[in-house]
Amino acid sequence: MIKLFSTLCILLITLIFTTSCKKNNTVPPPPPPTGIIKTNLIKIEDAVKNSDPSFVNLLNMVRGSVGTNGPGSKVIWSKKNDHKLGLFVSANHVYGISTWLSRSEEFIKISEINNGIFLGSRIPSINGNVNLSNELVANFGFYHPLIPSNANNATIYPRDDFYLGVIDNQRIIDNGLGNYPKMVQTSIPLQMYDPNNRTQALQTWADVQADEDVVAVGYPQDKIKYPNGAVSTGKVCTDKEAESIIESLRLKNDAEGQIPYDSKVEFIAKIHAVAGMSGGGVFNVDGQLLGVMVRATQLNGEPILRVVRMKFIRQKINAFYNTLSTSDKNKFRPFISGELN
Repeated sequence: MIKLFSTLCILLITLIFTTSCKKNNTVPPPPPPTGIIKTNLIKIEDAVKNSDPSFVNLLNMVRGSVGTNGPGSKVIWSKKNDHKLGLFVSANHVYGISTWLSRSEEFIKISEINNGIFLGSRIPSINGNVNLSNELVANFGFYHPLIPSNANNATIYPRDDFYLGVIDNQRIIDNGLGNYPKMVQTSIPLQMYDPNNRTQALQTWADVQADEDVVAVGYPQDKIKYPNGAVSTGKVCTDKEAESIIESLRLKNDAEGQIPYDSKVEFIAKIHAVAGMSGGGVFNVDGQLLGVMVRATQLNGEPILRVVRMKFIRQKINAFYNTLSTSDKNKFRPFISGELN
């Protein structure tokens, strides 16, 4: 009896030990793919060859919306308007704040005034070719917020550093000359690379969440290294982290430390960006536009990117629209109708 009991005890201990070892040696299942891999700044043409199909699918969803804008970038927010033209967002300092007729908050009646330009304005080919062609598209400046009298292209705060524009279907081949488009054309919808109809989705934008993974797409000024644009990924900081970052930059006498963090206006992400990417887009895993890149620096070797929230931009536009006369509303609305409240 004692012998049998001892044998059972040995078997029980062996079973417990074996089970415990199996549990400890079991490799936990990998987390589900998010669609956003971890990468520093890389060429678009390299990014679309990534081995992660979910990341490539996400990139293809958004990259057709991002183009060049003179020395910077722009991102097509939406085609949800009466004419299905491209409503884009970019950084005010990319456009050049002295280019506007007035520093007061305003919109340009582009159906009556031709302020269109071709110079430096490109978007990816309709067929999705990653090699940027020499075809220029027409840009029309449409709306900008109030620009403080003491601001310049280098010192403008994020809250004032965005503007809206419209892209129609006028195209020319770049011949190095200063060609200008005709009046904005509203009869033909903008043809663009948008395989998932991101620009006409029910929700083209979203408010950013702290700690979420994001992807940034833009066109660096270094065309030798990044001839067709660049992509990078990173993580959004919490507001507390963002405030701490700005304070640390202030103590280091970095220019960004002189511009207070405003959580209602912007978010900060630890993500690589270089000159020329201002005005480009930051997207979430669903391809929704979260914001527009405006300023970048580094802190202790880590990249710091300041991004104007689409939520803030949308609030500004809706508040401005509500101040307009009925006549002006009728001129403003057709180009942004799908994104008004």
